[in-house]
Amino acid sequence: MPVVLEPSETPYLKPLPEHTERNEEFLAGLAQNRFLVPKCGACGDYNWPAYPACRTCLSEDLGWTEVSGRATLFSYTVVHRGPGAFGAEVPYVIALGELEEQPRPCLVLACLVGIEPEDVRIGMPLEIALQPIPSEDATMWRWVPRAH
Repeated sequence: MPVVLEPSETPYLKPLPEHTERNEEFLAGLAQNRFLVPKCGACGDYNWPAYPACRTCLSEDLGWTEVSGRATLFSYTVVHRGPGAFGAEVPYVIALGELEEQPRPCLVLACLVGIEPEDVRIGMPLEIALQPIPSEDATMWRWVPRAH
């Protein structure tokens, strides 16, 4: 089960995911404190983000599957000049984490919180954290450092 962060108490001024037929089950999972990723029924690979077909075998037999949320930092960038509401949080880290679930590497993009940018290292252990945004009736996903 993902870490659940304190709800955002301030007005949320950043863009939120658009609800579409393709991501509705994912967003519903977030609201239930579950992190779901499309898994191919034909080859077993995990696919992120949601796409109409498996990126490995092109099967359309995809089903939303709960994952551990544990990952390793694959890549990241530190943002020093953010647009609009993001500017109030600079510097911040955008991280690409590789989920433990395999066989195909499944990379998830999210902000990394709970660590200073200068302490971030490729290969560090991460886990998904969910942050409720009560004012928007939404939940956002983030990366947080994970203890070894």
